[in-house]
Amino acid sequence: MVEELNVVIVGVGGQGQLFLSRLIAEVFARRGIGSLVAETHGMSQRGGSVIVHVRVGRRVKAPLIPIGGAHVMLGMELIESTRYLDYLRVGGVALVNEKMIRPAGQVVRLNEGELVNYILSRTPHLVLLSSSREATKLGVPVSANVHMFGAFAELVELAGLLEGVDDVVPSLLPRRQLELNLRLYRMGREELRGKLSREQVEGIKKVLVGGD
Repeated sequence: MVEELNVVIVGVGGQGQLFLSRLIAEVFARRGIGSLVAETHGMSQRGGSVIVHVRVGRRVKAPLIPIGGAHVMLGMELIESTRYLDYLRVGGVALVNEKMIRPAGQVVRLNEGELVNYILSRTPHLVLLSSSREATKLGVPVSANVHMFGAFAELVELAGLLEGVDDVVPSLLPRRQLELNLRLYRMGREELRGKLSREQVEGIKKVLVGGD
């Protein structure tokens, strides 16, 4: 039984953070593990900053994750990942889509390398994912969140928090373009698996299974 797993999902409007949060909540629910989901900063129009809280486990009583309380950050975009980095606990796991959406009218030029180094200053467990690039190649750019979900599914299975996620995923994805989305999901799993060493997996297990 999962005691407590806190996940923040960040990005900009239109990247599918809410759908990603529902996928996460549902795969745990299918294993009898409850969760709470809350969107605390959201813009209905595309381009606005969005953060969604997902809290899983029997110890969870409130929907909002405190600052420094997230075990995992799923960043759909680099700038928003750095904006909300304080939510990730020191040494937590950051899965970040290597995409940058520059704000309109930006005066100061942001450097991707500097943003990555800023995230690394909080955690060594940073994995940059090619979610947007792979989704665009397949002609479904809005499905980058499904690639991210695949990476997350691989993460929780490697940590021993869930098993058999593949069995339920087809029933959770939209029937429209199902095969493409399943392909992206599998690619996300494979990419994360290929980017983690055995030592990194062991370190991540301590972060996710340790709870506190």
